[in-house]
Amino acid sequence: MLRLNLPPSGRRNAALVPACIALACLVACGSGKSAETPAATPAAAYAEARAAAAKQLEGLKAYELGGTVHLASRPVGPDTTTAETADLTFNAAARWPDRLVMTQAEGEPILSLGTGASGSWFFYAPMRAAFQGGPAKLSRDLAAASDMQLDEEHIFNFYGGLGQLLLPADREPVESPVTESLTVAGREVKCTVFSLPALPADPASPAPVPGPSRWWLDPASGFCLKAVATMNIKGRGGEFIQEITYTVTSVTLNGTPAEDKFAFTAPEGVRVAASLEQLTNPESMTGQPAPDAVLTGLDGKTFKLSDLRGKVVFLDLWATWCGPCRMEMPHLEALHKEFGPDKVVFLCASNEEQPVIEGFLKKNPYTMRIVRISAEDAQTKFKAASIPTGFVIDKDGVIRAHMVGAQNEAQLRKALALAGVGG
Repeated sequence: MLRLNLPPSGRRNAALVPACIALACLVACGSGKSAETPAATPAAAYAEARAAAAKQLEGLKAYELGGTVHLASRPVGPDTTTAETADLTFNAAARWPDRLVMTQAEGEPILSLGTGASGSWFFYAPMRAAFQGGPAKLSRDLAAASDMQLDEEHIFNFYGGLGQLLLPADREPVESPVTESLTVAGREVKCTVFSLPALPADPASPAPVPGPSRWWLDPASGFCLKAVATMNIKGRGGEFIQEITYTVTSVTLNGTPAEDKFAFTAPEGVRVAASLEQLTNPESMTGQPAPDAVLTGLDGKTFKLSDLRGKVVFLDLWATWCGPCRMEMPHLEALHKEFGPDKVVFLCASNEEQPVIEGFLKKNPYTMRIVRISAEDAQTKFKAASIPTGFVIDKDGVIRAHMVGAQNEAQLRKALALAGVGG
């Protein structure tokens, strides 16, 4: 899954586009013919196809492709006829080792990222902000092609433009594949079509859940040419289903993409950030001394954050009602148990009343240190306009990472490493 920690501005496109980006997508509806040489089981056929595709892509030096995305979102409930739709175009091109561009547009550009001779960039229209930096050398990590964490290691990946077109690793078909021909730019392509079932939902998690999908793999290229997929999404406005149809309309492999593709000019009026962190968090406190604050333990005893000088501290600002906070806390607990308080002091600070926090902990018996902080300190000193907000503070009291939004375990480990924790 692709991961974009983006703000809730621009609700329509912000809701539609990241969900589309978050899918690895392939080919659409099939004829129902059996594959000519089926493997012993659907799972074996799928594993064999993924392995063969990876081998095909190992030798890829350049690519250009374009296509369309149709999105339709409808609420779950009595009124299932009302759907919000959008039709987008996408384009991607790359040349190893230092050229990449990926764009999505709905008339006007919605998302663009890449690197070229004049520099690297990331732009997302609903944020009205863009990052621009120096030229970036690409990584070459096929397994992480669909991982869009906003750091140079992940977004400047040679395979990034194909990330939505690769068979996902975390799924397994229950039906044997079929074969079907598609026409792409006047050329007939014989594809292997896989139908994947929905993943089970976790009632305790608000994360989107992939529904049923169909993927059309072009064995000659190693990636897919179309997909029809669904996502079940829980939001503040209720639960809805998003159907996504991703169709490739043009492909060129191992050619020479034009150099002018790999350049970007920020639209007028857009805030330009000097780092990816400042793009999503313009109030970033990274590199600054951590402000002091009085914290109160559930035993009623108070202490200052500065009392922990000489230790690495992870300060997490959270609340019991916050879904993303609850998603992140098991990762914090796991790292707390792994490292222990001698390596990292985990402080989960809420401004809620103590009985509310204690009621939550009866159902969720975390062993990391849970404390209370005043709303004024959280919002004024630590600029916590939204939660969860996390800080990695080194032994000298300097903030080494300032994170907004729920982080997974890999992201948390990377942040702690900035303070010298971990291998």
